[in-house]
Amino acid sequence: MKTADAVVIGGGIMGASAAHFLAKKGFGRVVLLEKGRLAGVSTGHSAANVRTYYSNPITLELAKRALHMFENDREALGGDCGFRPVGFLLLIDEGSRAAGEHILKSERRHGIEVERLTPEEVGEIAPQLSLDHVEYGILEPRSGYADPVKTTEALVEAGRAWGLELRIGVAATGIRCRGGRIVAVETEDGTIATNVVVNAAGPWAGRVGAWLGLKYSLRRSRESDLFVELPPGFGPLPVVSDPRLRFYLRPQGDRIMVGLGAPKEIEPVDPDDCDPALDPATRDRIERALFGRIPSLASARHLGGYASIYTITDDWHPIVGPEPAIEGCHAFLGGSGHGFKLAPPIGEALADVICGEDPAIDLSPLRPSRFIDGHPLTSAWGEGNRG
Repeated sequence: MKTADAVVIGGGIMGASAAHFLAKKGFGRVVLLEKGRLAGVSTGHSAANVRTYYSNPITLELAKRALHMFENDREALGGDCGFRPVGFLLLIDEGSRAAGEHILKSERRHGIEVERLTPEEVGEIAPQLSLDHVEYGILEPRSGYADPVKTTEALVEAGRAWGLELRIGVAATGIRCRGGRIVAVETEDGTIATNVVVNAAGPWAGRVGAWLGLKYSLRRSRESDLFVELPPGFGPLPVVSDPRLRFYLRPQGDRIMVGLGAPKEIEPVDPDDCDPALDPATRDRIERALFGRIPSLASARHLGGYASIYTITDDWHPIVGPEPAIEGCHAFLGGSGHGFKLAPPIGEALADVICGEDPAIDLSPLRPSRFIDGHPLTSAWGEGNRG
């Protein structure tokens, strides 16, 4: 039987972050199990936006720490994560005014650099946008986007020097307990004796929890993005979020990535049978929103798209922390659309918790029992993945 000081199940950004920071803290031999490829599902298809506009203290602090980490990716995350600080622009209309004001005040209260822009100032930053119904803009000048695959690979590669062992193509098949504590993880390639396991299995996290009799309330939704070629001379754009038209976009060289924003319907999906193709109806919904805000792109060339999976908790925030009934079992699941940017600071803090230390950011608001305790997280936006 092989042995490990910790086994992390799932090679997306959450699993990679947990494994990286456990190894960095000198926890010992940390085995990261990934049945497919690193960042192969939700993480690899993430828009990877790094922004701080949140409305509750825990996510604000995590997002603030995340921005610092991506700005200093080689030191903080182990390598080049492809971070591009192009800015993040939120377009506020009458319907989103109250949420916008709340978030603007919250960001400033937490020491986050943010600016309120008049429509004229929005037009100076992004002259390509139609400003119909825009009352003002909220700009995070340091925010932007990263490369989700490069980020995941950097975390894992850097962790190898500290004892992280990546097992690609090896699926976990079960978890053994004895006397209420973790004793081993079963895999397709044999059993690994360990007293610590982190469930970061993304869309399959509910299945992993069920091995231990844990029941997570999770929904899995099909999520799609498309790419549009930018015409010559189009000019630079920040990442843009448009609550009125319910879409977001981010630049990527000579193209932009575009997807639907919250609130939106849940599209149930089987993670074992998710068609990665962008369907015509979803493409039409995304393009109608995009062309409503940037009419000049109506004749731009469509460059394809894809569909992937969100794993969504009941309050649209991750479930993180030790499971009280099972010693050595830790949850790190349910990104709900926030997972990419929040995973590194959560992984850092969770590693402290596992090592018996006080984390710089208290993760208790994300604890698995918060729903039973009657303390779900709330959002100024209501239900949805803006947070």
